[in-house]
Amino acid sequence: MKFKQSIVLLCGVLISLSVHATNDLVLQIETSLSQNSNPFRFYNGQTDGAQVISHQKDTVEGVDLRAGVIIPVLSEDTRLVLTGSLGDRRYLEDTTLNHLQGGADASFEWVASKVLSGRIYAGDGQHLFNYINGSLTQKDIEHDKSAGVDVNVKITDSWWLMPKLLFNQLSYDLPINQLYNFKQNGRQLGLRYMSPTGSSIEGGARYSTTDFTDRSPSQIALYDLPYIGSTFKPEYDTQYKETELYFDAEWQYSIKTSTSAHLGMVRRRYSTFSNLDTNLSNVTVKTTYRYSPQLRLDLQVYDQPFSIVDPSILYVVSKGLRVDGLWLYSDKLQFNASALLQNSSQVYIPGVPSLNGNADRVDRMRRIGLGASYQLDRGLRLFVDSFLERNRGDVATLNVNQSVIKLGFEYTFENISGSAARMNLQRYQDYLSSIPGITK
Repeated sequence: MKFKQSIVLLCGVLISLSVHATNDLVLQIETSLSQNSNPFRFYNGQTDGAQVISHQKDTVEGVDLRAGVIIPVLSEDTRLVLTGSLGDRRYLEDTTLNHLQGGADASFEWVASKVLSGRIYAGDGQHLFNYINGSLTQKDIEHDKSAGVDVNVKITDSWWLMPKLLFNQLSYDLPINQLYNFKQNGRQLGLRYMSPTGSSIEGGARYSTTDFTDRSPSQIALYDLPYIGSTFKPEYDTQYKETELYFDAEWQYSIKTSTSAHLGMVRRRYSTFSNLDTNLSNVTVKTTYRYSPQLRLDLQVYDQPFSIVDPSILYVVSKGLRVDGLWLYSDKLQFNASALLQNSSQVYIPGVPSLNGNADRVDRMRRIGLGASYQLDRGLRLFVDSFLERNRGDVATLNVNQSVIKLGFEYTFENISGSAARMNLQRYQDYLSSIPGITK
């Protein structure tokens, strides 16, 4: 109830502050109905010990309220941006999954002079646990917090020094997942060159420390996996430190074509078990091609490490290719589609008896998304969103299928056109078929 009260209070504050604001104000409400074929992501043919699990799909009713306001402080360049969202999800079959989701964010953007500017931000949010497989069938809520300070120091007209401080925290409600509660503190220093054409390059280093705050000595020394049926020492650690050397680039090839890239080499070192130490790559390349004012194509290629909430997995390295398309058929009607090919290598924690006898397991995901929206009236939008996903791996018994289709209405009030996009309210929405922000 505390979360709900805080978000409602935030929305009230946004509305009251808007009386004195001379900039953007946004109020947005969304209602939707979704059908999820496999909410817990059960494996194909998975049993409960006696028979194959037959009930999987569920219907979900959703209501979301979002709001945002920009408040100038001293000048138009120095301003406070407040945004918030509150969503209610009701499951018609498995009512234990009913939950509230959303978040609140505050950002203070400041300009001290022609050579010094920056941003201070903080955010708090929660959403339903992102289920990996059918091993967990209880409701769990993820709580995430973030904060940071960005500073931009203009050395010359082309060169900028960009130091940053950052903080991230993630926690879970269920005791079984609290093993993965963590806090991360980091700092980053980058040097950026910006050309008159809009292209830029940046190089720098990021250093962070991640502490698993709720791991007991017994969990670190010994852990039991009942679904494997054995007790072993999995070498969980309490902390690791990362150093990433990175290179970023943005290339504005033409009015129609732009490309961005992040190339990083990550060095991860654990505080207790040095045999967990590893070196990882972090690579993302994105290209946007605007064929015409009506048609936009986006391409992503990536090779990235991810954490995973699974008692047998140390980390996941995912390599993928994604294509997104947006077609503005008319002023009121638009369509979008996406296709994703991804291979994920799940690296087991040392000491875990793996199901395939190897040190890792490879899963191949194929996902197709389709969506459309129609502008019924000014600010009122009817939309449909969907995806179909197939996961196949080198362990045949761990194959997963899932599909979701969502139908909804969205009403947006903006005192200035485009305010919702400028405040990035899209980050609060549940995207199924497209990259966040592309369809808005």
